[in-house]
Amino acid sequence: MLRTLDQLHRGIMRTLAGLAGAIALAAAVGACSSSGSSTSATATAGPASGTETITATLAGAPAASYFNSGGITPPSFPSVVFAGVVNTTIRGPVTLGRSTTATTATHTFVTPAGRLTIRRTRKTLSNQLAPAGRSGSTCYFTASSTGVYTVVGSQSTGRFTGAAGGGTYVTTVVVGADLQPGRTTCSVSNVGTVIAKGTSITYRASGPLTVKQ
Repeated sequence: MLRTLDQLHRGIMRTLAGLAGAIALAAAVGACSSSGSSTSATATAGPASGTETITATLAGAPAASYFNSGGITPPSFPSVVFAGVVNTTIRGPVTLGRSTTATTATHTFVTPAGRLTIRRTRKTLSNQLAPAGRSGSTCYFTASSTGVYTVVGSQSTGRFTGAAGGGTYVTTVVVGADLQPGRTTCSVSNVGTVIAKGTSITYRASGPLTVKQ
């Protein structure tokens, strides 16, 4: 039986808690390695110092399916993109790790340019899905978490060997769901299951990074 968004709320919050630091300068949640194909990606050397930005998005039907299944297994992303000092892309499916409620975690993220180890700390976590607009009979809700990270250069390899840096990250969840018959107000108790349109999980991290030439 399909569950309503109200019934799925706890699972979505658990997802945010577990994935809050999933990309903190390419950090995956927990201590398990990321999966995905890196052989098809390319790595290019940038300047020795600058701003590194990492983004990953799961959207549409795959994101809706993930939430409606309760988020039991880690979500798989089509790609993770690094831009700035080190330019590289991991081609998916990329699994960022299992959920964990740990506030601080160390993770080694495998990229075509080398292994990057970071230590990230979650700072904020939304406890509720907040209404974020309405289109016809479809309601949208959002929640987010933020944190900081530090690069552990002594445990990194390749282009990241001896790297130094840190910064901030934000994890944002947007879910769309249709109003149930007879309901007119957008709230998690008034809508049905998560739909594909407008639903997404987005990670974005940014901060200074220094690598050896």
